[in-house]
Amino acid sequence: MPAAKKTRRTPSEKPKKGSPSLSLKIESADRTHPHVDADEFLSTAEKWLHALKVFAAEHGEHVKWEIVDLRKSSALIQVQPVKVKTHKPATALVKKWDAGVRKIERTGKPVSQFTPESLGALKEFVLNIPKDSIVSMGNGLPSERLHVNALVQRRVEEAAQRMPREEKREYETKGSIRGRLAVLDSWNPEERSFLLQLPLAPSKAEAVKCIYREGSLVSELGENFEGTVEISGQLHYKPDQRWPYAVDVEHIRVLRPPVVGLRDLVGLLQLPAGQDSVSYIRSVRDAE
Repeated sequence: MPAAKKTRRTPSEKPKKGSPSLSLKIESADRTHPHVDADEFLSTAEKWLHALKVFAAEHGEHVKWEIVDLRKSSALIQVQPVKVKTHKPATALVKKWDAGVRKIERTGKPVSQFTPESLGALKEFVLNIPKDSIVSMGNGLPSERLHVNALVQRRVEEAAQRMPREEKREYETKGSIRGRLAVLDSWNPEERSFLLQLPLAPSKAEAVKCIYREGSLVSELGENFEGTVEISGQLHYKPDQRWPYAVDVEHIRVLRPPVVGLRDLVGLLQLPAGQDSVSYIRSVRDAE
């Protein structure tokens, strides 16, 4: 019985001691044209590196990816994640990626190492392998390379399909919106607020509730009742909603003052019997 053939390892493929790495190798499947197309290699490597970046970010690792080895003869690129602050290799990150990918290849099931976003990035990579190319991923050891073939592609797709969808939650972001100052409630010191009607969302029945803490805004808001303003601050959104439902106000900018101010209304309107001008204007403003 012939002796088992030993895997030949070139000096440049030997992993550095204590420096974990991940590798991507692309070869031409056409032996009559052994050279790898540069555009295809760069495009594939870019998708692979993007998947690595998403994976690292979701594991809370702030790293940069350094090239350990790059050889044109076989179009091989080998990188290692290095922590930005300490400049030390992120060993655990490499192991999590490699173990997760290999478990998906064996089972076709989601694994704890990958979230929907990082698994989606992996799927984008494996499903866009260049035609007539042999692509493999590794951990720095040539003998342990994983060929990205049809089976691997199918397994990754299966895992992505089985991944439980994350429940959409409310979210918030910094920004600004414009609208008409509709209802003002500035008399409650615990929660000063006003309602903003959005002209770009006529179908939105409910106005946006804008909460502010700065008491000095009361006079400015009152004078610009029914005017157009721009509200900046923390915008709160519900899932799948295009417009915010609430804003923590940080700044108000008047874009167009009202045609008729509150003070002018006193001379234009006939007051109800038994009600003074202040009470009546307040009831109009607060939509009572």
